[in-house]
Amino acid sequence: MNITVERVSYLHENEIDELMNAIKNTLGPGIEADALEVRRAVALIRNGATNSYTYDTSESTVVAGLLGVETERVRISFKHMETSCTCRHSGWCSHRIAVVFHLYSQHHSLTDWLHEWRSTESQQMVLSISERTPDAWIDVLKRLTQPLRKIGLSENPGVFIHETSLIDQRATSLIPFEYEWKPLFELYYRLHVLDAGWPYVKGHLGGEPTSFFYGKWYVQNWLSEQLGKLNDSVTAIGAKPKLFEADAFHERVKDLVRSFALGNSGLFQERFHVYRLFWQHLFPFKAARDAELAILMDEDSEEARIFIAFFHLMHGEHDALTKLVDHVSAENIMTWLPLAQLAESNEETDALAVIMHALLPFIGDYVSESVPLATRPQFVRNIDGLFEAADFSEELRESMFAQYGEPGVDVYADFLVERERFAEWAALMHRYGVSYDGAEAGGLKVALTSDPSAVLPLLHTFAMNFIKEKNRHSYRRAVKLFKQMKAGSKKSGKIDFWNQYIDTVREKNRRLRALMEEMEKGNLNL
Repeated sequence: MNITVERVSYLHENEIDELMNAIKNTLGPGIEADALEVRRAVALIRNGATNSYTYDTSESTVVAGLLGVETERVRISFKHMETSCTCRHSGWCSHRIAVVFHLYSQHHSLTDWLHEWRSTESQQMVLSISERTPDAWIDVLKRLTQPLRKIGLSENPGVFIHETSLIDQRATSLIPFEYEWKPLFELYYRLHVLDAGWPYVKGHLGGEPTSFFYGKWYVQNWLSEQLGKLNDSVTAIGAKPKLFEADAFHERVKDLVRSFALGNSGLFQERFHVYRLFWQHLFPFKAARDAELAILMDEDSEEARIFIAFFHLMHGEHDALTKLVDHVSAENIMTWLPLAQLAESNEETDALAVIMHALLPFIGDYVSESVPLATRPQFVRNIDGLFEAADFSEELRESMFAQYGEPGVDVYADFLVERERFAEWAALMHRYGVSYDGAEAGGLKVALTSDPSAVLPLLHTFAMNFIKEKNRHSYRRAVKLFKQMKAGSKKSGKIDFWNQYIDTVREKNRRLRALMEEMEKGNLNL
């Protein structure tokens, strides 16, 4: 006979509690397949899929129909405490769970039950963390961060950030109570979060650097935050005496860092940053570094060579570094540059020179073929800064500007101004059609002060361009330039030249009444 769900729940409340306990003891929230079935069951209830109940009083059996993609029927025998489903799924399928949940929810809070069920995993994790072994910590943190590995690239970055915040909240209950252990746990946790989230982060940040969307900024901000917290943990650990009990954790973290740096791909500069952060600040002793070096020697990858070169750099072993840079090519320039930047920051001039000499033959083609147009000027500035720090000759540096082309104009302009080669600077501005605003930002004031005669032709060009715009604002800008030219001519002793020049300009533009008015106000004759 047909019966209401409330009536079934009332008649068999104890049996339903037993079924709920069976679900609780059989399914684990940390097992993805089990958690998925529970989520599907909850979704069926929220969608109102449980639409009818038929009850057999003689057998104490209820049959429930569920509407979904396919209609299924679930049979529950309260007499024998058995369940079955037409989906033929063995064990607790989402349909059986949904019917039991629906019956339970008539007189109890399903939300509270689900919260308690999910908290059991956290309690188990807390017990595992309390074992204080690297394996226990790694096992717990892998399970904790596993959801990040399942987020596809098509998911909105907001979903990724939300999931990481939930994991952060769950990790709070796992933090050891002892102050001495907290930085070490934080270090382990951040490494696992970075490793788990790396495929998603790399997918969003590893493409065209000039492309922008709000979600990309979101992910970049998250990555910067994680690297900052990791840096804080390393700093906190390095500032304290090391506990004897923590030796095993420090040894194991070497494997974790190496696995993260070499086991992932993309965003090499960030991975290199993490690797060197640990080996510069936590493991300064040569014996430990030599042991790590031996492990890296067995790796056959270009990135492993960079890490090997990193240790040679730290130990001042320039001969070994010289052999490694033989592998430099146009394809791996970006993997060697972080090492060059480290050498510069450490003021290792000889090591930097070794690396930059190896990169030199490939820089020109790399700039024109591989560096995005929008980032070329900054890339050229960085490269020239490395050449300068490596004590490369001025002649060699200057020869490279011809290979950079237009993206190197700003840097070459600074190069010429620093050497007071103002005539060549003005010619450079002419050749590439640099605007007045660009020239003013790039050394025009210095040139006017030091060698005004060298830049008078350039200022003439700018003034004529302003006049061609034929509006009063541009006329005023032209007159401002004429005043600068007047001061420069006076300083150079070219008074007759200047008066003749400004009279000629007036004659050629006498029909531009607004310009004539502005020139009259300017009192331009000497």
